[in-house]
Amino acid sequence: MKRLVLCALAAVLATTAATAQQDYPKRPIRLVVPFSAGGNTDVGARLLANGLADVIGQQVIVENKVGAGATIGTDVVAKAAPDGYTLLFTTLAHSANPSIYAKLPYDGAKDFQPVAMVSINDFVLVTNPDIEARDVDALIALLKQRPGRLDYSSAGVGSAMHLAGELFKSVAGVDAVHVPYRGEGPALNDLLGKRISFSFHGVSTTADHIKGGTVRALAVTGPTRSPLLPEIPTMKEAGLRNYEAYTWSVVLAPAGTPREIVNRLNVAINAVVRQPRMQQRFTELGFQVVTDSTPESTAEHIRREEDKWAPIIKASGIRPN
Repeated sequence: MKRLVLCALAAVLATTAATAQQDYPKRPIRLVVPFSAGGNTDVGARLLANGLADVIGQQVIVENKVGAGATIGTDVVAKAAPDGYTLLFTTLAHSANPSIYAKLPYDGAKDFQPVAMVSINDFVLVTNPDIEARDVDALIALLKQRPGRLDYSSAGVGSAMHLAGELFKSVAGVDAVHVPYRGEGPALNDLLGKRISFSFHGVSTTADHIKGGTVRALAVTGPTRSPLLPEIPTMKEAGLRNYEAYTWSVVLAPAGTPREIVNRLNVAINAVVRQPRMQQRFTELGFQVVTDSTPESTAEHIRREEDKWAPIIKASGIRPN
């Protein structure tokens, strides 16, 4: 009798769970961004949230949970209920942090279920116009002539900008002093003020300054030229063939989120970024959208990036402030 009751209870629970998944979503979804409001990542998240709300018929609320190199907001999602109502919008930091932090409050692989990849966000290597180098080869030659005497800025220790600079130093075989700031804005201000020699900045952040001549662009760091700066070569085209660096954005759910919900979200996100008006807006931000990701391809991308950056982080001795 007891066994029959347990079996009946299990059947009821399974039916209830299946019904809940079919009805998903029935209430607003929380999209956690572990970075500050107003930055490129936050703007991209809000753009996606607005488009996603139209597709799924429920409000998607962006919440900024900032601090500790994106680990605070990431931990919030890791510990959230796996019901599809709390999601994470994150970046390269998710792959880099396991190598930067000796201990994290979550497991980046085990505590999350990848949903979809949204975009690739290139950097552009820029110098202040007083630096005599006018192309990548000339900058490398200058750095070799003056090792440790030129500096480059970033949005902070362990930021994607910092990693791009460390990879450049490694691949080019040069030395330069890293100057971390509290965000990309202050880092750019000092480059514009000619207090910094060079930097790796977001394409959209610097496009107007490049066109206005207040900074000089040498190369974009992604695999292809940027639609915003089509005249600027890639690093590979500029001669640094083993260099490729960019940040990216993905959506993750807590581990244990039902696969049916993950699949629904994946289809919805791909539908959003395929819309021409959305592609145009993302392009204006300097993002190149990914329109055909799967949960599996997203997971593989995160793993590849972790493998790529781990030795760079170790060799450069990057540790949180």
